[in-house]
Amino acid sequence: MFALVRFLLIGAFSFSAICLFTYQGIEIFQSIRSFFK
Repeated sequence: MFALVRFLLIGAFSFSAICLFTYQGIEIFQSIRSFFK
């Protein structure tokens, strides 16, 4: 039971971290593209 809860916590943390990283990557990409225009 505890292992399942820990797995869910790690999964949720990884998912949020990946979402945040992807969002920031898109923001940086947009700013670089607008900078080169």
